[in-house]
Amino acid sequence: MTPAPISDAEYGSRLDRVRAGLADADLAGLIAYGAHRDYHPADLRYLARWYCVEEEQAALFIPVSGPTTLLTDAAWDIERAEAEAFADEMRHSRDLGSALAALVAGAGAAGASIGIAGFPVFPAPAYLTLRERLPDARFVDASELTASLRMVKSPAELDLMREASHISDEAMRAGLAVVEDGATETAVAAAAEAVIRAAGAEPSFVTEMGSGARTALGTFLPGPRTLSTGELAVLDCGARLHGYHGDMCRTVVVGEPSAEQRRKLEAVQGAVGDAITAVRPGVTVGTIRDVAAGSISEAGYGDNWWDAFMPHGNGAGQHEPPNAKDHPDMALEEGMVLCIEPGITVPGEGAVIIEQMIAVAADGAEVLNALPTNMWDRA
Repeated sequence: MTPAPISDAEYGSRLDRVRAGLADADLAGLIAYGAHRDYHPADLRYLARWYCVEEEQAALFIPVSGPTTLLTDAAWDIERAEAEAFADEMRHSRDLGSALAALVAGAGAAGASIGIAGFPVFPAPAYLTLRERLPDARFVDASELTASLRMVKSPAELDLMREASHISDEAMRAGLAVVEDGATETAVAAAAEAVIRAAGAEPSFVTEMGSGARTALGTFLPGPRTLSTGELAVLDCGARLHGYHGDMCRTVVVGEPSAEQRRKLEAVQGAVGDAITAVRPGVTVGTIRDVAAGSISEAGYGDNWWDAFMPHGNGAGQHEPPNAKDHPDMALEEGMVLCIEPGITVPGEGAVIIEQMIAVAADGAEVLNALPTNMWDRA
C-alpha cells in the first residue's frame, strides 16, 4: 500500500519548529523561496506542500507569529495552490519583492531581521525591492535553519522514502534490462522512467545515463549514443513520491566485464558496503566518506577516487544536508537519510559509480534499496 502524503498536523508541527528557530535567532519572519521543481524546491515542499511546475517562482512568508502566506508569480497556479498547498493564504503577484515587502511590513517587522531560506538563489530584483521598500530591515541567509529541520526524518517521511526507493529499484531493474550492444542511452533512461511514471510517482531528477569513456565525467545526461560490447554503462535514477526522493546508481558492463573491469566494480561495491557498515548514530559524515575512500585506496584505485556526492543527504530535496564537503564533522543522528555514492573515474575509460540510499537507525543503517549492487552479474 502506498504511504499517505504528509499530514496537515505534521506540516503544522514543522511551522512550530520554524517559529521556534526564528525566535532563537532573533528573526521576525522567514521567506522561503523556490523556483522550478528541480531547483531548490525543498523548503517550499517541506513547509507548504508546494512546488513550481515550470518557469514560475514562489515564496512562503512565515512571520514569527501570525498567518502564513504563499506567493506565486503564476496566475494559473492559484487554483492549484488553494487545492494543494499548506498555507493560511495564497496570493498571486508578478512582483514578489513588493508583495513580500508588504507582508513583512504588515507583520510589523519593517525594521526587524528577516531570514531568507534559499538566499543563495534568491532573485536579485526581489532582493533589491525588499531593500528599497524596507530600508530599516535586515535580511540574512536562513537556509541552514530550514535545512537543519529537514535533516532528521519523521516516521511518515521515512515511509515515503522507503516506497520511493522500492519504485526506484524497479525502475533501475527495467533500465538495466535494456543495456545491450546497440541500445541507445535514451532507451535505457526511458525504460527506467516509464516504470516510475507507471507507479504513480515522478522522476526525482533528470535521469542520468551514460556509456563508455564519457562516464568519467561523473555526471552526464542520456543521448542518442549507442552502447557497445565491453563498455561501462552507468544509470542513476530515482522516483519521487509525494515530494520525497529516491536516488540510486548502478554500473554494469555491456556484455561480460573484463577482469580489470570486475576489479573496479568490486572495489566500488566494497566501498559502498564498508561505508554502510560504518554508519551509526554519533559517527561523523566525514568518517563515512573516509571509510569509503580508504576502501577504494586499499583496492588500488586511490588516484581514481570520485567523491562529488559522497555521501549526501536526501529527502524533500535530492541533495540536502548533511554532506561530507560542507558538514564533515557533523555527527549522524537516527532518522537521517544518506546516499552512499562512491566512485572510480578513469579518463578515457569511464566511471564505476554505485549508490545506495540508507536511513540511520539506532543500531546502524537501514538500506532502503533492495536491488543488488553487483548488477554486472545480472544474467
